[in-house]
Amino acid sequence: MSNRPLVLDPHVYRSSFINSLLSEIRKLAFLRSFWVQSAAMIGLYALIMWPVGASQNEYGDFQLDAQVVTTGISFLIIFAFALGTSAVTNEYSSNTMRTTTLSDPSRLRSYTAKHVAVFLMIGAVNLVLTVVSTLVYTVFADGSWDFGNGNVRALVMFWLVLTTATTMATSLGYILRSTAGTITLSMVLVYVSNAVTLINIEWIRETLVDYLPLQLIQSSTSTDFGASFYDVSWSTSGIVWILYALAFWLLGLLRYTRSDV
Repeated sequence: MSNRPLVLDPHVYRSSFINSLLSEIRKLAFLRSFWVQSAAMIGLYALIMWPVGASQNEYGDFQLDAQVVTTGISFLIIFAFALGTSAVTNEYSSNTMRTTTLSDPSRLRSYTAKHVAVFLMIGAVNLVLTVVSTLVYTVFADGSWDFGNGNVRALVMFWLVLTTATTMATSLGYILRSTAGTITLSMVLVYVSNAVTLINIEWIRETLVDYLPLQLIQSSTSTDFGASFYDVSWSTSGIVWILYALAFWLLGLLRYTRSDV
């Protein structure tokens, strides 16, 4: 008789957060759409930074501003939503979420492991995106950096906002369980929500507008030069954006723990 351990031996195959996290990372690593979307995002934005940098080259030696790189976040967040959504909705569409749920008796642990895996994996992709786009802009603009004007901070917030947006989309994916529905709702929350400013109420137009998602992602990634155009500081905008993400995380957790998969 074979001396190999039984598959169901709890001493060999026990549930833990680390095991769940590694499992979720492997799922993303073997998801072809993850790599296709990541390559498309990095490649496309690098191509955009090329002519943007080249157009500034004619001014000679000048101080580069990171907001030239971060200003495209309202475009890149579409890719972030797609990446975060596919990480969970692919499991629902392929009916593998049942296996994921059964592999770990704690839904809180499984849910958290999914989000941490998304944050780590797509955070690495966004780090490559930030570095590559900044390098392309630097090379073709042929200017010099002054890292004392909020440039480093803006690039860090650029990475953080994009990465947090993916986890937000993952949470929405748990709520809606539909790729099209999740991406659509994400787009509505970021872009269409600004339509509330059409309501002729002073509080909405002068106060609420500063805390709408699109305004938050732009002001939180601004440099010292760009910050003068916003009424809310970059730090406040970043905190509110993270609070948005936490709110969706809690809603997704409630949906996942209190309903059948």
